[in-house]
Amino acid sequence: MANPAMPPCANAHPADQLREPSDLAVAISVGQRMLAAYDGVGIGDIDGLARAHGALTESLRILLRALDAEPVAPSVPANERREQEAVRRSVDAQFPAVAAFLAAERGEQQ
Repeated sequence: MANPAMPPCANAHPADQLREPSDLAVAISVGQRMLAAYDGVGIGDIDGLARAHGALTESLRILLRALDAEPVAPSVPANERREQEAVRRSVDAQFPAVAAFLAAERGEQQ
């Protein structure tokens, strides 16, 4: 019979105490700690906002990992895509052998 004077974790089996928590349990714990630490950060606290942003980013990564998901790449604005395409075409014109190799690697038809 368990000793009522002992805290519940003292009555737990030692193997249960040594078991590594699941990724989801870690993600939940990090999220709870983040909310406790950064809930009151004001807009004027630039350092606090930067720390909160970093912690939020890492917490979301942990949560996605726990759910077997990966973050998606950020979308590139249309003007940057056009600029990247113009640079690629310019390089392709200067180095056709390299351009053909890279196109084949990307699975593009020439």
